[in-house]
Amino acid sequence: MINRRNALKQLGLLTAGVALLPGCVKDAPKTASITLKNIHVSGSQEATLAEIAETLIPTTDIPGAKAMNAHQFVLRMIDDCQPQETQKDFEKGFAEFEEAVEKKHGKSFEELTPADRKSFLTEIDATAKAEREKDNLSSVSKFYSLVRRYTIQGFTSSEYVLTNVFHYNMIPGKFVGCVPIQDKNDVKTVMG
Repeated sequence: MINRRNALKQLGLLTAGVALLPGCVKDAPKTASITLKNIHVSGSQEATLAEIAETLIPTTDIPGAKAMNAHQFVLRMIDDCQPQETQKDFEKGFAEFEEAVEKKHGKSFEELTPADRKSFLTEIDATAKAEREKDNLSSVSKFYSLVRRYTIQGFTSSEYVLTNVFHYNMIPGKFVGCVPIQDKNDVKTVMG
């Protein structure tokens, strides 16, 4: 038979154990916010990709690439529109990119200052240009080229940029069918 004292003691131990349990369990890796069929990207890699996009097109008086979800556009385009070989190059290049950042700075791309991020991407861009001239791109250069291209495409084709920056009109201007012509010279230029 359990008496009241033992029941309270066991309840206290159980409560303390439950309170300490979350600190003992290792955090589960974050998953990506979009579902991809062909490439595998973790949540932390997606966050890194968002910071790369934001470094390429930072927030100014208009929202940057991260706010426009250009990184998700990059992932979707690579997952849906690139051949399997390019998708494998992307994954390999992404892993090598993260290793290069860690090797050079001793921390992840997300932890770098904006100036360090920019200088790192500038170095990779210069390397990619040199490799492109030799027609021998490394995995990191292939990765960076794809990310840069699709980030720019995703940003410039976003609804916000098309409507608020480029002032895209579905039907440009109005049609005026009958316009009086004042001068005979104008008639010749119009008539041909």
